[in-house]
Amino acid sequence: MHGGAAAGMVACLGDAHLAAPTARFNIRLHAPPPLLTDLPYTVAVDADARHLRFEIGHPGATVLSGWAATDAEAPVVPPEIVAALRARVTLDAEAQHRFETHVEEEDEEFSECFGCGTANEGGLHLRTRPIDDHHGWIDWNPDARWHDGDLLGMLPAIAALDCTSAFPLRHVGMMTPEETTLLGTYDGQIHRRPPVMTGDSYRIVTAPRERSGRKIYADIGLFSPEGEVFITGCATWIVLMVTPESPTAVSPTTGEAA
Repeated sequence: MHGGAAAGMVACLGDAHLAAPTARFNIRLHAPPPLLTDLPYTVAVDADARHLRFEIGHPGATVLSGWAATDAEAPVVPPEIVAALRARVTLDAEAQHRFETHVEEEDEEFSECFGCGTANEGGLHLRTRPIDDHHGWIDWNPDARWHDGDLLGMLPAIAALDCTSAFPLRHVGMMTPEETTLLGTYDGQIHRRPPVMTGDSYRIVTAPRERSGRKIYADIGLFSPEGEVFITGCATWIVLMVTPESPTAVSPTTGEAA
């Protein structure tokens, strides 16, 4: 399961079951979700219909959990970081040159991924590129199939901010060539439902906040071309090692395949 799509699903569940539209959402991946496997799930709504919890997996063996809420009690991304991301919605000449001349390494590791996989015909195909020594960027003009009336669908809008926050990490010095990442948690805030862009594209801007051991915290935002803030999020990425003999990710603490 794609973490960003799961987060979008939780936000959609909130819209369907809560007393007001979803303003905050969170998902946590507890274990690699098995493919082509039916799993039980539960949805629990608080008495005031302001908060919803969602869980996938058998009792005692949760694969994924999440929640959605109608209120954003505190910003997920600090205002000063949102401002820094917003300031890079429009690229200057130097950033534009770096974006256009970036050569992406051949990487089949996640080629089937819904968010970034080049081999996934039904995916979003979003891969941010570095625009300076700290930020990644991409413009996005979604196909009409991702529209929900005159709005961008919540699931693709939120899913678009998953892999895109990880792609620049190696290029801005947060990871070595021997390391890869898998999503741990995704925490997000919906500031305004993004309207369908006519003749223009959304802007996705991201920057790592910090690395602490095996965890990298990366901030990301979905903006209009004029810098209006639609969705912001912070992804926690878990760093894994890749052995020279195999592209399989291996835990640096246990030596076991992730």
